[in-house]
Amino acid sequence: MAHCWVNGQLIDENAATISLNDTGLLHGAGLFTTMRAYHGVVYRIADHLRRLRSSCETLMIPLAWKDEDLIAAVNALLKANALGDARLRLTVTRGRMIHDAEQIRLAPTAFLTAVPLQPYPKDHYEKGITATVCDRFKLNPFDILAGHKALDYVGRFAALNDARQIGATEAIWFNVYNYLQAGSISNIFIVRSATLYTPPTPADLNDQQIAQRTPYSRSNVLPGVARQTVMEIAQRQDVPVIIGPLTINDLLSADECFVTNSIMEVMPVCRIERKGIGKEQPGDLTRRISMLYRSSVECFVRGDSGSKP
Repeated sequence: MAHCWVNGQLIDENAATISLNDTGLLHGAGLFTTMRAYHGVVYRIADHLRRLRSSCETLMIPLAWKDEDLIAAVNALLKANALGDARLRLTVTRGRMIHDAEQIRLAPTAFLTAVPLQPYPKDHYEKGITATVCDRFKLNPFDILAGHKALDYVGRFAALNDARQIGATEAIWFNVYNYLQAGSISNIFIVRSATLYTPPTPADLNDQQIAQRTPYSRSNVLPGVARQTVMEIAQRQDVPVIIGPLTINDLLSADECFVTNSIMEVMPVCRIERKGIGKEQPGDLTRRISMLYRSSVECFVRGDSGSKP
């Protein structure tokens, strides 16, 4: 029997219910974060909760639970489901609308699920994946949800479905100005002359230098936890990182390319449709960053916070 956590209670997943008046269901008014547990320990959970809480504050979505309560819920759920390596999703909505006299109140909803991790095939890491360019859709940086992990993923899944129809693993998105933003479910990096390049997040555009070299004022790029981990690793290894605008030509002419998220970690992209990237195999810097990412995870799981690869 699989368990889930709903508003403070561990219950059987089959018994879980959400109100038909929940605004997450009615209006898509909600956010989520996807986390990965290694040997019963969720990697960088504090960073996941920090980003989620920041988005909740920006979008006026109540998150009534304190971080320590949510961390305790994660640990209890992993134990209840007897999971070591797991994929977890924490979802928060504005909740149920309650009509009181002349006003409307909200009863927020928060729920957590955990399932056994299904890792990506080893072949993806050894040979690299193929990605498509998303032509049917463009990201609007003026959307209120831009840069947040909101519940509305229909467009992203449609692009992924298109990609998988031709044997690709990820679909790469551009904004309405035709600048590179991200994958459907990932952040993106390219490598050129041993330097990492990645598009800016909304917060990055608050940096005057980044803003000056970026010909658009708003971003759709999610501040991913795996993305941040890669940039911290690069900084410790003296690998230059340039945050700024990237075009389709930058992508296609890159020496290397990889995408990141908490489940896939560092995934090499070796083909954009029929166009090979670099030598059409995982590059040296991609392999190095991937290895150091895994070392960072191992240090974290051991509780070896002072040891950073």
